[in-house]
Amino acid sequence: MKGKKIIISLILISFFILLSYYYKSTYSSNDIEAINMNKKYVYPLGEIVSIKATTDGVLVIGYEDESEEYIGGIEIGDNIVDINGVKIENVKDIFEILENINDDEVKVGLIRDEKYINENIKLKIDREYKKLGLWVRDKISGMGTLTFYDPEKSVFKGIGHAITDSDTNELLKIKQGYIYNPKNLNVEKGIKEKNGYLYSDFDLNNPIGQFKYNSNFGITGVFNSEKEKSIQLIEIGNKDDIKLGRAYILLEDKTKNIMSYEININSISTDKQNTIQISIEVIDDRLINYTGGIIQGMSGAPIIQNNKLIGAVTHVIKDNPKKGYGIFIEEMIKLENKN
Repeated sequence: MKGKKIIISLILISFFILLSYYYKSTYSSNDIEAINMNKKYVYPLGEIVSIKATTDGVLVIGYEDESEEYIGGIEIGDNIVDINGVKIENVKDIFEILENINDDEVKVGLIRDEKYINENIKLKIDREYKKLGLWVRDKISGMGTLTFYDPEKSVFKGIGHAITDSDTNELLKIKQGYIYNPKNLNVEKGIKEKNGYLYSDFDLNNPIGQFKYNSNFGITGVFNSEKEKSIQLIEIGNKDDIKLGRAYILLEDKTKNIMSYEININSISTDKQNTIQISIEVIDDRLINYTGGIIQGMSGAPIIQNNKLIGAVTHVIKDNPKKGYGIFIEEMIKLENKN
């Protein structure tokens, strides 16, 4: 966090600038229902995806002028949803509304902590054009990893943590998000004191899935089409199933194959308020040679132990990219059940 000293530097490992397939089950719906009466089974993923999303309204990320008359009670991280009662969906809407306003003041409707608030602010004049004295954003893009596909609910889950704004660190309210297969996947390997990351091109005309739900434990979405792939269902494990020692993470390689890489689970936290729940260390030379360890874009990679899906990768320790953290998979399942 900027401006603050912390003992261990943790980096959320989805990469946002400002996640793919539908797995067809070899089981019928009745088979899946029977299996899941006592246990839950899903398809583990590990696909790296590119992401593009628009926010619900526009996000305030800063002030052009900090004078109270221009910002009122508007705070960084607020979502502007209307101006003078006219709905705002993107930055372009703001320009169009202000072009037709004769007054030098507007009423701004915004969402803060799930509450609707009105603020009256003065407009700024820039070469005869009216504008808000605020910096705003309506789009985000980046990369991440899908965790699992649930055949019961026909949804995927991924990333393992919230999509947040890079400037404000606020959880973004997503209006519409899309995932894409990466083209020409590249890897900047992680080294001490320097975060590694995944980057690629992608075809905006061919999204493979979409999502709207963004939470502290990742995103939930649906695939655009059914694509068969040979993969086995895996049982969901709970935190009591997790043991110290060997485990594996799944991650797509540059040839689009899902590979299993060996890790160690070094510690487990059962603090309900803690989103850093599983401490992990990469011990597989293949992954170290591929990425340097844990890097941005790997967030959401499934963690498997004793043939159960137990978690997802979420953070890297900046001082040592071979080490990082993950969350219990049951946290993602709980949120899924609320949808």
